[in-house]
Amino acid sequence: MRFRATIVEPRLVRKFHTILTAVEKMSKECVLRLTPDNMFLISSEPNSVLGGPSAWGEIDKDKLFSEYNMEGVSSEDNEIFIEFSPDAIHKNLTTLKSANVRGLKLKLTKRNNSPNLTFEVNLGGATSNRQVVHDVPVTVLQRKYWSDYKIPPLPGVNVSLSIEDIKRFRTVLEKYKSFGSVLSIHALTEGTLNLYIHNDEVRVETTLKNLKAPILRPGFEPWEMDEMDSARVKVDIKRINHFLAAEIINPEKVVLNVVEDSMVHILMVSSEMSIQLFIPKSGKY
Repeated sequence: MRFRATIVEPRLVRKFHTILTAVEKMSKECVLRLTPDNMFLISSEPNSVLGGPSAWGEIDKDKLFSEYNMEGVSSEDNEIFIEFSPDAIHKNLTTLKSANVRGLKLKLTKRNNSPNLTFEVNLGGATSNRQVVHDVPVTVLQRKYWSDYKIPPLPGVNVSLSIEDIKRFRTVLEKYKSFGSVLSIHALTEGTLNLYIHNDEVRVETTLKNLKAPILRPGFEPWEMDEMDSARVKVDIKRINHFLAAEIINPEKVVLNVVEDSMVHILMVSSEMSIQLFIPKSGKY
């Protein structure tokens, strides 16, 4: 197995750090799936919906890397699955956001017979250049575990809405988390989204109006519609807030899908990557 990727533009190195920061906020453990054409960041949590990933990120390698080479476990299974701690990477790679960063090489290496993701960070100043090397321990997953990290199939989506003002959406949910742990979502096909918390101590409600059905490029829609006039679901507000911290990737499009009394699915798309989150209904009431 081999993997090597290079970023030569400083702004793209900082963008890669932003992506890693977003992943660090979403999950304690993550799997990096490498294929010849794509790089995926996948996180799973206990009790995740459908028993599969709870978050699924796909990076457009051609927009981020100037060089990307990999050889998988075999010609038939030309992929590599690497499990790592986003927190360990985030804490060790503060140099990626430095104003002096000039480039990055990312490699799969071995140190003391153990696999590592090695980050070679090139830093440049007014009078000198230097290289900082970080080895992050990882686990290369055997093929028998690969099926655990397939993207889960979505049930038919009942209501799908495009969230144009992601900052307001995020602000509302940030405030709501101090009022309770369960968020009720009521989405209407006509373009209204009601967000509320009702409990013994407080009743708060916000309505977003004039929302539109999302327009995605043909073939990109990762779901099928089972349209209803409206759909409701209750979810853990902390889980949805953790994901919205990924707003730092500056999404160009945010889509919220609701499956009646089952789950919320959120899709965020930026120029370099897309992230999907699968949030099952909460068991708390």
